[in-house]
Amino acid sequence: MIISTVNVTLDWAGYLGTLSPRGRLHFVGLTLEPLKIGITSLMAKQLSISSSPIGSPSTIVQMLEFANLHNIKPVTQQFSFSQINQAMDHLRNGDARYRVVLAHDDQF
Repeated sequence: MIISTVNVTLDWAGYLGTLSPRGRLHFVGLTLEPLKIGITSLMAKQLSISSSPIGSPSTIVQMLEFANLHNIKPVTQQFSFSQINQAMDHLRNGDARYRVVLAHDDQF
């Protein structure tokens, strides 16, 4: 899985080429231009593309101010980068509640 959080034009076909069969390219936010991807590259390896919105900058500011005002904290599960395989299994098994965060080993 590749999670893209950038809003720049990149060689998306090249990124798809790095995925394993049944891999996924997931966008968080918007891209500047339409994706130039051939359907054949998706079909050959059964790849998928998905996305989820994050909201406008002003909406994010309002949400953060509301969370701060009401002392709302995120619920996360943290894994070190050395535990990447366990974190991915955790996601695949549907055990993630609610955000899985990877951090450098020295942050634990």
